[in-house]
Amino acid sequence: MPEKFGERVRRIRKARGLGLRELGKMIGRSAGLLSRIESSDPSVTPPTEEVIKSLATALGQDFDELVTLAGRIPDDVKPAITSDAGMPAFLRRVMAEGLSAADLDKMLDRPKGGKR
Repeated sequence: MPEKFGERVRRIRKARGLGLRELGKMIGRSAGLLSRIESSDPSVTPPTEEVIKSLATALGQDFDELVTLAGRIPDDVKPAITSDAGMPAFLRRVMAEGLSAADLDKMLDRPKGGKR
């Protein structure tokens, strides 16, 4: 089973020897909020993008990975998804084909005509 957002935050925090209060001070949030995040309770609303960015910076983690684990769509990506009516169908096709972001990157890097 893939690691959940809260599990990742807890694992990295502990690996860096940080307590909840210490990390909370680093990102300007309460230890209580961090505790709720780390609980991975599905009834807890995922943190805001701002909190996720702060955690990524403080913990030395990739923001895109953390925001994905949190189940959020980054604000800078939302317009690409919501402004093109064909995008949801395209993304469903990508998922049905089992294509990854790396696969799509390779396709976009390929010269016209499909040959390298």
